Amino acid sequence: MAQDQGVGRHAYTFIWTDMGSSDEVAFNRWYNTEHVRDRVLHVPGYISGRRFINVGVGPKYFALYRVKSAQVFDSEAYLNLQRHPDENSRYFIPRFENVHKIFATLVAQTGEGEGACLALIPLAQAFPTEGAASCVGQIVQALTQAHESAHLVSAQFIQTDWRIVNNVTAQFLRKTDTYLHGAILLEGVDQESLNQAIDSLQDLLSGPLAPYLHKPAVGRFQQILSFHPPV
Repeated sequence: MAQDQGVGRHAYTFIWTDMGSSDEVAFNRWYNTEHVRDRVLHVPGYISGRRFINVGVGPKYFALYRVKSAQVFDSEAYLNLQRHPDENSRYFIPRFENVHKIFATLVAQTGEGEGACLALIPLAQAFPTEGAASCVGQIVQALTQAHESAHLVSAQFIQTDWRIVNNVTAQFLRKTDTYLHGAILLEGVDQESLNQAIDSLQDLLSGPLAPYLHKPAVGRFQQILSFHPPV
C-alpha cells in the first residue's frame, strides 16, 4: 500500500446526508444535473465527483469528490461557489438533514480503480498524538491484507485537514454539519467483496480503532452517478 506525503497528495470531500421527502425528487434532479457537474467540470483540479445511495443504515445519500490536492479547496473557483451559490443551491443546501462531512487528505491507498459499491468506515474522534503513527500503521497493514484477500478495486485511508474545514465552512450556507476526523473507503465490484473486506477488518475495528469509530461504524453504498472532467 502506498502512503502519500507532501502538499501534492490527493484530497477528498464527501457529504453523507438525508433530504426531506417533500423535496426529494427535485433535490435528486438538481444534484444529478447541476450540483456535481458544476464542481467537477468547472473547478480546476477536480478528478471525480460521484453519488451513491445507501443500502445499509445511516443517511440515504453519499457524494464523494476527489481532487488533485487540498489547494483546490483554497482556490477562488471553489470558494466562489460557496460565496455566491445559485438559486437552486440556496434553496436545497440549507434543507439537507443529518449531514456528515469531511475535507481530508489521502494518507494511504491500495488499488487505483473505482467500484460500483463503496463501504465507508468513518472516524468520529482523532487519534491521540502519541498513538497516531501506530494507528495509521495498523490501518495500512489491514487495508493491504483486505485488498488482497477480498479482491477489492481499491481502498483508501483519509484524514481530516482542519485548516481547510475552518476556511471553507466560513462560507457555507449550513452551519450545523457534523465533521468527521477521517475515514476508510473500500471500493468493490459488488457488496459481497465489501462484506469479505469488512469481515477481514474486524480485529482492527473491534480492537485499536473501536474508540474512534462513528456510529454506524460502516456505511454501505451503491453508485448511482459519476462525473469526470474531459481529458
